[in-house]
Amino acid sequence: MSPNPSNTPKGEPRSQIGVPRPPLRCDDDYGIVDVRPHAESVVESYQSNIVRICPEGVGHPAVELVPVSGEGGDGPDQLFGEGCGPVYVISGSQPFGRLSTFDENARSLEKLYWRLGFDSWNWVPTVTTSPARGWVEKGAAVLGVSEEDALFRAGRQGQSVVLRWDSDGLLPLAAKSGVEVGVDEPVAVRIQPALTGCPLRRGADEECTMVGGPWTSSSISAAFFWQQHRELLLDAFGCDVCGGEARGGARGAVELFAPSREGGWQRGLPMTVDEMSQQP
Repeated sequence: MSPNPSNTPKGEPRSQIGVPRPPLRCDDDYGIVDVRPHAESVVESYQSNIVRICPEGVGHPAVELVPVSGEGGDGPDQLFGEGCGPVYVISGSQPFGRLSTFDENARSLEKLYWRLGFDSWNWVPTVTTSPARGWVEKGAAVLGVSEEDALFRAGRQGQSVVLRWDSDGLLPLAAKSGVEVGVDEPVAVRIQPALTGCPLRRGADEECTMVGGPWTSSSISAAFFWQQHRELLLDAFGCDVCGGEARGGARGAVELFAPSREGGWQRGLPMTVDEMSQQP
């Protein structure tokens, strides 16, 4: 499934997702904007997001909740058994709306998992993303709790929105007052087996193609952000094609904030020499 050509950056292979990089020196908006927004707004993202669920844990076959038009979607009973009730998806990314690095998101997720385990809640890992895979939110699907408890736990973990999945579909719920979620009607979803091929090709059994190269400052930057996004998706989805083997070797000199529903990659503060030397 190829991305929309109009959303495919110059030099990006048509059968491969585009990388939501920040402006480079060769771009007209370089120095004007820090982060580029996605094609869809945050509110719109709640209608199109795809949720990957690992019912038996990471490393086991996963499924995806994919939005479908009209009625007749699948509910959680078809995955977890009759009578399981609503399932609540809580993200572990960008707590309190903060700009977060990859490592900061990982620590936030670890704290979410610890808290769910401490409370003896029944949960399984999730990854929520956009159809274009411009951002990812690792989190948890929680079963057997009340909506009030799910919203309270999400709020305490710094999350402003929870996704509720029931027989009617997937619906965003505000965990804090003043949060705009857009609609009050669920989006019907279908349960589909998760594809485990190349994450930059949406799971297809084909290797990804590197963007950029070692020729100019702009091509080096393009290669660097391609590598960063590849690492982000490998961590979220894995890859049965290459097994996640290292590709390229460009290094950055500034910290990076990971993409979110708000926008793509964003540059942060310059790194120290010690920080740069610790990069893989």
